[in-house]
Amino acid sequence: MEIKKEKKGKINNNTINFLLSFTVLLYFFYGYFQNENSAGAGGYDGDFELIWKNLILLKQGIISNLDNPLYNDSRPPLSYIIHILFNPFTYNQEVFRLSNLIVSSTIPFLLYFSIKQNYPLLDKNLIFLLAIIVTLSPYFRTTAYWALGENYGLIFLLLSFLKYKNLEKNFKKLKNNKLFFNIFIICLLSSIVVYFDQKLVFLPFLVLISLLNLKINPFFKFYSVILYFIFALPYFYLIYLWGSLIPSSAASAREVGTTIHLFHPGYCLTILTISIFPFIFATELNLKKIKMKLLNTKFILIFILFFIYFIFSFVYGNFENLRIDGKGAFHKFSLVLFNNISIRSLITMIAFLVSIIFTYLVFDKKIDLFIIFYFILISLFTFPFYQEYLDPLLYILIFTFFKTSFDFKKNRNVYLIFIYLLIFSIGSKFYYMNII
Repeated sequence: MEIKKEKKGKINNNTINFLLSFTVLLYFFYGYFQNENSAGAGGYDGDFELIWKNLILLKQGIISNLDNPLYNDSRPPLSYIIHILFNPFTYNQEVFRLSNLIVSSTIPFLLYFSIKQNYPLLDKNLIFLLAIIVTLSPYFRTTAYWALGENYGLIFLLLSFLKYKNLEKNFKKLKNNKLFFNIFIICLLSSIVVYFDQKLVFLPFLVLISLLNLKINPFFKFYSVILYFIFALPYFYLIYLWGSLIPSSAASAREVGTTIHLFHPGYCLTILTISIFPFIFATELNLKKIKMKLLNTKFILIFILFFIYFIFSFVYGNFENLRIDGKGAFHKFSLVLFNNISIRSLITMIAFLVSIIFTYLVFDKKIDLFIIFYFILISLFTFPFYQEYLDPLLYILIFTFFKTSFDFKKNRNVYLIFIYLLIFSIGSKFYYMNII
């Protein structure tokens, strides 16, 4: 009798998981046909207009236009180059948009296999639901619908992860020539991400560290270092052409290398907290573990350093005259909810400090903290710093390169993640419908 109940419960869960996955899939394609703009950068008069102009410009000559001041994008031109060389659907805006949608649609499938790698015992229906949930991200959706470049970097990040995990499992069985080839592919895939999106530069370093920690012949470790150096050379050439880390047209507008944005690390943490919030329900936390984490010497030191930093920022920074660009969903909410600058300043500082605590409760592995610290660091020099810089990237990292494990075996935990991200997606959609 109990076995029948268990089977019935499993069937019901599988049915719910299938229906939710199907609903998310329909919602994703519905957004495309509705010309949804849920991140502020979509629309024919938004970034797509600039992207289309960039594509036409580079069609006239890729090499000759790499440093053309008319190239209006803060990212390297690899996505455009791939379209020009391999995409036959660049003759018309609508078919070009559709081709980008199809390419972006590979991300949930790659994410499915990535989750399967890290959570092999998890039910396949739950894995599929977790993978398809990424399409709820307003930034994933807008990028997919309007041919923005972020999703291409995510594709190669996932390919790098899958290829590395395959090597990690099988390197002892591989002959030297196959090991030689596999390392080449891994280094190539993880290097390519930088040519789609500079902020993903942490990935080659992360993969290199992983390769150096493998118990393989030192020759192959040296070979990995040489490969990364070779694959970095084209970007050094781009820096020479642009005179900056990003294209010259964007460098001045984004104040690259000229301004430090004191409040951005705090806003970076609030963006991170909003992006990962539902995962707190999938962590094995109780009062005892929370006390242990928060009274840990490492966390106390981190908290004190950040507290001093935030005090310094609010004393010496110019909070009253902060520009509204970027800074994530919390910043936009605070502008709507608090007209009084003193109250907004106080609430913002509290949010910054709470975000540190929350982040540490969810992630405490060295690799995870290293990646988070990297984002905090680059936020100091990045303007504007948008929510889309970390979302859906963080969601994907949780299932790939992050080492923190979560409890996804309970359907409830996955459903809470689904509900939260669905509300965030719909909320973001209506927010931009009302302000644009």
